[in-house]
Amino acid sequence: FAGFAALWFIGGLRRWRRSFLRHKVEIAHLDRWYALALDHVPQDYALAVEILNCRRLIKGYSDTHVRAQSKFDRVLSALDLVKGRADAADWIRRLREMALKDEKGDMLDGALKTVATLGPDPIS
Repeated sequence: FAGFAALWFIGGLRRWRRSFLRHKVEIAHLDRWYALALDHVPQDYALAVEILNCRRLIKGYSDTHVRAQSKFDRVLSALDLVKGRADAADWIRRLREMALKDEKGDMLDGALKTVATLGPDPIS
């Protein structure tokens, strides 16, 4: 009975979820992500789509959520480095895929170092 009562109580808290700090932080992060994607639509539609696809990185609870948030932020930190390049969307896609494949993030760190060494786009 105690287990049922605990679950019933926790289920009853759902109506107050929107007033909790975690919900407010998640909504603020979601709004920043969406605005970032919309800001890139006029210049580079493909890049804006890849920014939207990066939301796949966010998942889980507790430590898993913190690691996912870190990977998401690290992938989007490369945005300033690749913005304006003809292959910017491709780079963000590669970084996202590496972040999804590698739990520790070692492949992502190596790819971010590669992105940091990129010079200006020769086509632009």
